[in-house]
Amino acid sequence: MFFLYSHKKNIEELDLKRRLGEIFKTPAQKEIHTSSLIKESASEAESYFKSKLPKVEGVTQWIQHSGLEIDPALFGTISILLGIIVFLVIFFIIQADLLFSLLFGVASSFILPWLLLSYLTSVQKSKFLAEFPTALDMIQRALRAGHSAERAIEMVATRSTGPIEKAFKQISEKMSLGEPPEIVLADISNQLGIDEFRMLSIVLVLQRETGGSLAESVENFSKIIRARQNLKKKVKALTGEVRATAMILTSIPFVIGGLIYLSSPHYLDALFYTPTGHTLLLVAGGMLTTGITIIFRMAYKDIY
Repeated sequence: MFFLYSHKKNIEELDLKRRLGEIFKTPAQKEIHTSSLIKESASEAESYFKSKLPKVEGVTQWIQHSGLEIDPALFGTISILLGIIVFLVIFFIIQADLLFSLLFGVASSFILPWLLLSYLTSVQKSKFLAEFPTALDMIQRALRAGHSAERAIEMVATRSTGPIEKAFKQISEKMSLGEPPEIVLADISNQLGIDEFRMLSIVLVLQRETGGSLAESVENFSKIIRARQNLKKKVKALTGEVRATAMILTSIPFVIGGLIYLSSPHYLDALFYTPTGHTLLLVAGGMLTTGITIIFRMAYKDIY
């Protein structure tokens, strides 16, 4: 009897302590609970934007980023033909080894198209961002004049040129056909591959879902874009010496090799016409590619 009475009393004391602990929570416990709620809401917001504006990257999107309007199958065929041409030139004209020519042709079919796409994408992005703040100002003025967001986008499409005209014209046409704005903005964002335009798309989606002054949001966003561009220009000016050094360092092996070939054409025959020379060329090419990649990654940095 005494044992049962003491056990019942201990259970009642533990229950009382648990209730008091729930009533008088410490600030640390409350903070942990609050932070967990914040994390849950942040994850919900992230999943919301991923579902509304999904980001897709693939061969089709890479081609669209560069501004080319060709089918991915055709692009792959052209890449293979380019590799075959490089292989034939090296094997029959330079008369290099079969394995070396084959490896160089395969590498060329991947590297050269990728370099072309990267260059064209950079050009398209520069053209788009050069006129993007002006387009934002046009949207802001149209909204303050009482026009709707769809009408403001249509005005930008009719009064702009270049990539801006093409992108906003597609948005205006698809919206006029009744497609949901979230899907239209997601498609154009994936087609352009420009983070600044994706940020604008998120602003437009947020305004449609939560309300508020879209003109003020676009004005603030325009200020942010201009500040980013000014920062990029400052960084480009301050790193000019570093980029010039990178260009000089990467050009030295090619310049020296060209001068040696011009002064003594048969001096490098051992590299091109012997198995040992082909091995050395492969090793040197791999090391040179790695070094040039590291140098350019250090010299050219994106500003986020």
